[in-house]
Amino acid sequence: MPALLEPIAAGQTRFHLQGLAPDARGVACGRETLVAFPSLDRLVAFLGAYSEECSLDELIPTMTIERARRDGGGHALLMRCAGADSYALDRLGRLSMAVHGQLFTGSGTVFVRYRDRMAPFGYDLAGGTATAASPEEVVVVDHDVAARYRALDRLDPVELIQRLSLRQIPLPLGGIAGDPQLCGLHEIALVLVAPGLSDRILSYLWGNQVPLSGVRVALAGERRASLLLRLRQPSGQVLDVLHGIPGVELLAPVSQRAAVEIGYRHPIHLASASSCLPGDEMYLFRGRVGRVERLDGAPQFIDGAHLVRSDVAARAHEPGDARGTAVQALKVELRLRPTASIREPRGALIRWEQAGLLRRLIYLIPPMALAAARLAVLPQGMLVLTGSSLGGAAGLAAGVGAAAIIPLGMRIVEVAPGVLVPDGFELWPHVRPQLVRELLGLEAADHALFLGTDQSPLRLRPDHLAPLDSAMMSRLELAVIEASPSEMPPSGPATLLNERLGRFALWGFGEAARGGRPVVEEPSGTPELPPGRES
Repeated sequence: MPALLEPIAAGQTRFHLQGLAPDARGVACGRETLVAFPSLDRLVAFLGAYSEECSLDELIPTMTIERARRDGGGHALLMRCAGADSYALDRLGRLSMAVHGQLFTGSGTVFVRYRDRMAPFGYDLAGGTATAASPEEVVVVDHDVAARYRALDRLDPVELIQRLSLRQIPLPLGGIAGDPQLCGLHEIALVLVAPGLSDRILSYLWGNQVPLSGVRVALAGERRASLLLRLRQPSGQVLDVLHGIPGVELLAPVSQRAAVEIGYRHPIHLASASSCLPGDEMYLFRGRVGRVERLDGAPQFIDGAHLVRSDVAARAHEPGDARGTAVQALKVELRLRPTASIREPRGALIRWEQAGLLRRLIYLIPPMALAAARLAVLPQGMLVLTGSSLGGAAGLAAGVGAAAIIPLGMRIVEVAPGVLVPDGFELWPHVRPQLVRELLGLEAADHALFLGTDQSPLRLRPDHLAPLDSAMMSRLELAVIEASPSEMPPSGPATLLNERLGRFALWGFGEAARGGRPVVEEPSGTPELPPGRES
């Protein structure tokens, strides 16, 4: 049987197959490329291998996939794409051969085998002309056989890649904590939480100080919104705990708009196939439930501090009163307990019975300490603050303040920035100072005051604090006296009088102001007391 193909010689420019042309290296390449795969899994394997080396975004725009039937029996999947130079065809040939595919080059409905070791510049038809009976048919010519394929239906490459099932892969033997990098969760981890577990998961992550943000997402077929969390650099121990909770799924980001559940792998490297995920949607590939969730647009995550639910004990208070409300964390209950630690006093709580004594002692406070002192009016008494770790408008400067000078009331110390407790007590359990403020729900310039183990803490806002001196010192009343016109001195040029002053020069100053001058004579003998004075 005569051969159907003949090798192309170096420098050959004329070919029997229409559409063949030599590239820069002299290799014959057609306008189109056709790859025949015996089954769908072989096609998927080829796309996965290609996406690991190159970007599928360059191949998909011109790609078509057809399910075809071969004359004489058998089926095949035919993938077409635009022709390119021999470098790109060499890559396609190497990858298709690894998955039992065959590469052909040509155009229209006739394709010939691509080059191999026996023909380094490619193949051309051996004199004859191969044609297809109809536009739905494709003729592929090999060395000794010409196969005809008739297209049955066409597959959308984008839809095919989106509907591919995930492949299960083993996790590290030591769990996620053994190698978070291998699972793709070292930098960022996405956590999809069922609606009934969101509060408990948030409480656990918040208590372990995991930087997080989240958003509520509505999944298809579910009435209640699930919680999607984004964790930054989570520890392996936290990830192991989350992975073992039913209803919690860990997903590793594989691209900007796609994430795959850990323990599973998508057959396609999605980072190089962004065109397979059209639009602005976010795709979550869930392995255990076998679903792909499409979120409308990129998730707008918000800080986790706004997602953690706290129990707030509210009490009504009059405007301007210092009594307020402190918040309590879900799992951490802050309480007072005695301690032997010595701290610098930051304030003093003085009973109302000692208000008059405090008013008199203000004049003994140095001006610098007095300028930094603030007063808050409480039902239990007057709180004098003279130092705080908080800056801002309150202007509470550190240093020796009024609380260290005034020997009145109960001394107040600071256990965290803006968190005040009686001297001899501390907050339990011990947490970092900034976390204490977050657990109490304090704003930037707020203070919290604990007065007893059986009392709720008080919130002091900046408008509750007033300067100590202006709050305790009384104002002087000045009487305004207006002189009548008849008593006004006559207007005219001023005159200077140089007179000899006596021993008591200021006596009679009032008479001199009214126009008269007292006459004072030098006393002789025993001195006499001035009029109105008795010996």
